[in-house]
Amino acid sequence: MAKTTTGKAQRHAREAIDEASTALARAKKATASLSAKQARRLDDYVGDARSAVDVSKKKIARKPRKVAHDAERAARRLERAVAKAVTRAERKARLRESARRAAADAERAEREAAERAAEAKALRKAARRAQKEAVRAELDSQAADEALVAELTSSGAVEAAGPVEAARDAPVAEEPAAASERTDLAALTVVELRARARAEGRTGYSRLTKSQLIDLLS
Repeated sequence: MAKTTTGKAQRHAREAIDEASTALARAKKATASLSAKQARRLDDYVGDARSAVDVSKKKIARKPRKVAHDAERAARRLERAVAKAVTRAERKARLRESARRAAADAERAEREAAERAAEAKALRKAARRAQKEAVRAELDSQAADEALVAELTSSGAVEAAGPVEAARDAPVAEEPAAASERTDLAALTVVELRARARAEGRTGYSRLTKSQLIDLLS
């Protein structure tokens, strides 16, 4: 009966050693994804597991229960330490990735802000240019109006001279001079009447109607 119990304890010890060996293999694979600093933190656990695995057959035969206990304990501690290290590494990697994305977002936002600022600057420049062109066009329009008034004034004076000379030369006028003059004035436009008023040195004519201008010039 003692031999059976001893054999069972030794088998359990070897199973525990195999478990510790498997834990070492998994730890080796897991540490490949860790940094050197993170992997060094597992050295004590890895050392304990190796010591539990590298036990002699003599010790297994003499103290199988202690060998099994040490191997199981070393395997559990190593597996927990590896799991924590991997979790910390994954968390650190997620935080690093989040920081990278945040930095990229900030850079993109800064670039977009710079583009919007440049676009706004271009729009302000275009608005100033359009305003200058509008002022220049207004000045050109005023100059054209003044030139037209001057031309109409000149032509109106020439046309007005013909009927006057004809009236002087005619032996008998068909209608009174005042009525004839009003008829001539009525044939002119408001612009021409104002131009004529300006030419005659009249004042206060700018707001008068056509009939009032005719009265003023008659």
